[in-house]
Amino acid sequence: MTRRYLELAPSNKSTDNKYAFKKGYSQLDFTIPEGNFVLDPSSVRLVGDIRFFKTDASPPVAPLTTDPLTISSKLGVYSVMQSLIWRSGRTQTTISHEKNYNRWLSSYLSVTGGLEDGLGHLSESALTLPNYEAHKDSVVCKDEKSSFCVPLICGLLNSGQSLPLTPNTLGSINLSIMLESDSMAMQVLPASATADPVTTDFLTSFYELSDVRLVCSVITPPPDQLSRLLSQKQGAITYQSIHSFYDTSNSNNMQLSMSLGLTKVKSWFINFIASNKLNNYGADSFATLPPTNSDGSQASITKLTLMRGGTIFPKMFPRDTNVKETPTTPVYDPVLFRDYIQSVSKYDFNRHNLGGLTNANRGWVSKVATPGGTPTDQGVPYQFVQNGGVFFGIGCNYDNYLNGTGVDLKSQPLGVSIECDLTSSNAQSLFLFVNAESTILYNENGVQLMN
Repeated sequence: MTRRYLELAPSNKSTDNKYAFKKGYSQLDFTIPEGNFVLDPSSVRLVGDIRFFKTDASPPVAPLTTDPLTISSKLGVYSVMQSLIWRSGRTQTTISHEKNYNRWLSSYLSVTGGLEDGLGHLSESALTLPNYEAHKDSVVCKDEKSSFCVPLICGLLNSGQSLPLTPNTLGSINLSIMLESDSMAMQVLPASATADPVTTDFLTSFYELSDVRLVCSVITPPPDQLSRLLSQKQGAITYQSIHSFYDTSNSNNMQLSMSLGLTKVKSWFINFIASNKLNNYGADSFATLPPTNSDGSQASITKLTLMRGGTIFPKMFPRDTNVKETPTTPVYDPVLFRDYIQSVSKYDFNRHNLGGLTNANRGWVSKVATPGGTPTDQGVPYQFVQNGGVFFGIGCNYDNYLNGTGVDLKSQPLGVSIECDLTSSNAQSLFLFVNAESTILYNENGVQLMN
């Protein structure tokens, strides 16, 4: 068995090896070539440099340490990745598609990583930091580039299975990384705890990637194993895929009903954000907030009902949260908190996450000032919440039902009923992420994805 390391430049490489969404580069394309070897999925890394600019003047102006310009301290360089698309190079069949990738990572990294990760290895590789001020000064507001080397976290690469790249199996694999818009990836921090962000001087801010490569390792099996691999007429790869769905609601009684088209659903979770905070330089577009009112106050969830096919499932009763009985409680409902973690990582095995007393509480506001400049509520701006920002979401894990084989949400729709304290017209965006079993089938005629 021999191992080789590949370093791949983008197939749509620019003349100066720089890529900026503002300059028309909306995606990065890579091709992992076919050959008599298999891909080690744990070795795949995106490597490069990133730099930020305050304006798009000629030449562009770099931000100063006194400027409030930044990106998500929780996501770091992942902020600029909108989606991942994996295709078979032999047939161009999509074998995995992670939509709203950075929004998914906002929850995933919060639940699976701790403060030590944000301060340690992940800080060096993905440019994250749990302190928003330190992150702004060390990553964004400086007149030089920062280097990164990040794994592309997704179901296909986290399956633990080697991906065969021989001509009779998957063949080559094409990867497209769709880049995020500048107004979504970047944000302007409030000047203080009593003033909303002033974006006037930063409306042309942008990020720029350079010297980007995809690095990975391919393994050539011993001759006997390689012979069996090359003689295969068909095969299958099963992995846990992530599916993204989006909906909006502007009601204190949110009703979500979706036919997901998935037969083996393991779990799902939803993270929320006010719709006017998306693609907005004056907001953190990757914040995971509960529903919020237009004046900045929290529209906390008071009742949650989960359903399948119109019937309450898997719990046999709705959940009345602690906020319903005690509206002034400073903490989130502990059952919602646990179920949210459980939907991403089994609670019994979860040894560290970013949720804690600092950020899993109700002591913040989503908008600190009215047009007249008067604070509307008590609390710090959500952008100033430490340890990666506000930690919130709702979710459900189906592993304890039907022997852990997954729940059929193809023939019966998923239903979620959310009662909350929304008292103003302020549309909320709901990002639903579903973990389901998928199978890639391949034979001499082509490649097919089964969900």
